[in-house]
Amino acid sequence: MDEVTSLLRYLLTTKHSIDTLDSIVNQLKISKERILQLINEQSYSEYFQLLRPLLHHNQMTDKIALTLDLFCCTHYAQQCKKQSCPFLHLCPYNIRPMYAKCTNKTCPYDHDILKSVHNQRILDARGLSSIPAVILHELVRASADPMRSFWVCTDHAKKGGCPKKQYCDKLHYCYYALVDSCTKPHCQHAINDACLRYFRQKEINEQSHDDILEAFKKVLRQRKPDLIDTNNVQSATASPKISNSTHNQRKSANNQPSRASPSSRRSTPIASASALSTYDDILSSKPDTSPPLPDHEQDIILLDSYNKDDYSQTERYLSNEIGCPVKILASKNIFSEKKEKQSSTIRTKPVYYYCPLRSPSDIFQLLRWQNEDKKLIKPLTVYARVNDAHNMATQHFQTNQLCIFRVHLLGSGVNNGTLLPDNRLQLDDPLTMCFDRMWIYVYNL
Repeated sequence: MDEVTSLLRYLLTTKHSIDTLDSIVNQLKISKERILQLINEQSYSEYFQLLRPLLHHNQMTDKIALTLDLFCCTHYAQQCKKQSCPFLHLCPYNIRPMYAKCTNKTCPYDHDILKSVHNQRILDARGLSSIPAVILHELVRASADPMRSFWVCTDHAKKGGCPKKQYCDKLHYCYYALVDSCTKPHCQHAINDACLRYFRQKEINEQSHDDILEAFKKVLRQRKPDLIDTNNVQSATASPKISNSTHNQRKSANNQPSRASPSSRRSTPIASASALSTYDDILSSKPDTSPPLPDHEQDIILLDSYNKDDYSQTERYLSNEIGCPVKILASKNIFSEKKEKQSSTIRTKPVYYYCPLRSPSDIFQLLRWQNEDKKLIKPLTVYARVNDAHNMATQHFQTNQLCIFRVHLLGSGVNNGTLLPDNRLQLDDPLTMCFDRMWIYVYNL
């Protein structure tokens, strides 16, 4: 078990929980034959997947992917009532990839994976009780991160397709084929361009497609207890807007949450703005999109940028505009299908203004404004210069974070609103603009 633990610990330090067999051998000082023997043992067969080369070229090599999945209950923060719940009960703010840890000093949820009897029972049943708690916790974090685990998108097969389109960080492949329940005779279980794009993003584009799909099957088998009623899963097609930070509950397709079974609806932790201490806490309360249940459609999507070059360029740009070195904590693209359609016919050069954020609780209110069909009750003031927006943004008193939005005007400033002194623009009609970027940063002194 020590060798398995070492392999788990090492793969959890890699970018995608995947590395070449040669690198693993060099790092762990375990023979190639022994590692292959370990991952093929029945006791650990669900822990790892061997990804062999697609073509037998000398420059290509085997890779090993981590497939051990520790998925957490998505209803826990709303008081999961199922005594037999097959998933771990842990604070969602302490295990999701968008932030390092929960910052609520009075958090009522479990942070220690071994603290509760419920979690110990699950770990014992799965034969994981001998693995150190620190590794178990990192396994939970990896399982919640599409970049480090194997997630399949359940939206791309719906009418209209996946709303994230090419920005989706999940595999666009038939979910039901991977869980051996596809009943559509016309469904083509083929590796398409979207799949190949995902493989390149995951740096496994040179590996066997069959082996990659088997990795997905292993992960989904470990999450399948949540798939109680396949019919409910297939009928979940609700399309809620992005939720309020003070009441973020996702409803089932039939809009009857009081009668729907737990497996047929999704939920996210309810958190009041006053109880949250960082901008990331607010952002984490957006609708959860965790498989195996289908991701409900939503029109406003915050997409994390994992591109280091983009971070560096943004830091340089903001530092120059603000006149002080800053460090980017989060860079998010804001995607709206409605706005995409609205702006697709506009071919003029983009006009950008900048919107300061004065309170973390305003994030979702601002995002909803851009899709309102009526005039704003309170006009929105934006700034032509980043420095002016920065000066009007409120620095978070606990974390020293600041946040500003980049506003894409659908036309010139004069056409969009009322010009005010000091390079300001007063927007009365949200249909003339959209948010396209959000930056959370701190001073880097």
